[in-house]
Amino acid sequence: MNLRKLDLVFSVILLLNAIRIFYIIVTADDPKPVDYLVLFFSTLGAVILFMNSRRNKHKKENE
Repeated sequence: MNLRKLDLVFSVILLLNAIRIFYIIVTADDPKPVDYLVLFFSTLGAVILFMNSRRNKHKKENE
């Protein structure tokens, strides 16, 4: 498996995790601030990985 596909898989997993955590926070009676931190960092990680794989793809296309 090449690195670009691996980055895409990781970003999809992180986005699904962020959606699941968001659902848990919305349905919780009293969400903790730590839940929001986990949601923020998992979403941020997914965006960084996705943008990194897109940048690598465009870099390879330009070469």
